[in-house]
This record gives sequence, structure tokens and C-alpha cells, in this order.
Amino acid sequence: MMDIVASEWVKLRSLRATYYVLASTLSALVLTGFAAYSISRYFDTNGPGGDPVGTGLGLSSDIPPVLFGMLGVFAISGEYTTGMIRLTLTTVRSRWTLLLAKAVVVAAVAAVAGQALALATYVTAQAVVGGRPIGASFAEHAVLTEVLTTGAGCAVAAVVGLGLATVLRSTPAALIALVVLPLSPAVLERFLPAPWNDWISSLTIPSLTRQLAAVPDAGALGPATAAAILMGYVVASLLLGALAINHRDV
Repeated sequence: MMDIVASEWVKLRSLRATYYVLASTLSALVLTGFAAYSISRYFDTNGPGGDPVGTGLGLSSDIPPVLFGMLGVFAISGEYTTGMIRLTLTTVRSRWTLLLAKAVVVAAVAAVAGQALALATYVTAQAVVGGRPIGASFAEHAVLTEVLTTGAGCAVAAVVGLGLATVLRSTPAALIALVVLPLSPAVLERFLPAPWNDWISSLTIPSLTRQLAAVPDAGALGPATAAAILMGYVVASLLLGALAINHRDV
């Protein structure tokens, strides 16, 4: 198993798309800085009453799951496109083991990179806010936990992307699904009555990550339930991917 994981790590780091995706995550810092600056200007002009910056993670929270989901997509979709998957499956007889090894690699990379991005996002937001009382300190409730759980959400997104690409076997189709699926709860929320609308909106990966950290008003679920649903995303993605790769010709 460790040899397969090492092989998949070599594959992932040899892909140019990996570095493009990681570089693209910096867009979250730019968006956070701009949004924090706008909120700070509003505070300077109008005083208290506007939206707080908080940790800053919420200002660009929809970006990392999509980008790290793309990392999971590229980890296998290119092999389907080029036909290299046949050689891979000839070398690794157990298709389940192969999928699990890929999941371990993309989840580890996404967790580390996502955690680094979360810390950088927090520092960026607090630097822009300065001494204004609209930021957040690690001494406040759930702030440190919110920052530290972000990497877990990024890892889940990467495995979801891997599962989608394994099922669809197409880079464009998987990328479209990766963008459309997270938008579904936001669309359904508009047509459902309370409390169902709150519950549906709580099922996105960014919302679940914040609920996992017990951030106030992050959603309708508790930390234990949020953790279970995030794990459910991982298990469902791997099971669907395993069924797809085991029960059809490559």
C-alpha cells in the first residue's frame, strides 16, 4: 500500500495542473484582502453596524473547496483521457486499493495546503483590519478552531473531486459537477420553508467546516453531526468511485 501511495504522490506532483490549482488558491487571499478593506472602509465612514470581518475565512470560503476539488479531479481524470489508467490498473490489481491510495495523497496535499491557506487568510484579514474592532482574535471563542478545521474541509473537497472524476471519467464533466453540486443547496434554500432551508444550506462543505468548529450562527447542525456528514461525503465518494471503477471496462 505504501508503495502505491508513493507512486501516486509522484504522479500528482508531476502534473502541471497541481501547481496551477495550488497557485489559484491565492485568489482567496486577494478576495479576502479586498473584502476586508471594503468592510474596514465602511466602518471608518459609518461606524459600527456593518458586517464584521471576523476571521476573514468566510469572505472567500467558497473558493478553496472548488479548487481543492479540482485537485482531486486532475489526480485521475488525466489518466482516463490519455489511457494511462489501463497501465495503472495492470500494475495495481486491486482497483479499490488504487482509489484509496489516490484519496490518501490528494487529501493529504489538500489538508496541508488548505491549512496553510487558512492561516494566510486569517493573517491577511487581521492585517487589513488593523486595530478596528471588527476582526477576530485567537482568544475569542471558536476562532482558532475555525482556522484549524479548514484543512479538513479542503481534504474532503479533494476526495469528492476524485470520486466525481472516477465516476464520470471526464475532466470537463467532473469540473462542471464540482461547480454545480455545491450551488444546489443555495438554490434549494430559496424554495424551501423554514427550518428546511436552514438545514439544506448547512450541508455545503464550507458551512459544515464552520459548524465542525462550533462557530456561532454557522448553521443548523452541531459539531458531531457536521463531522459525520463530512465523513459521509468521503465515504460516499470513495464507494461510488470504487463501484464505477470495479464494474465497468476502463
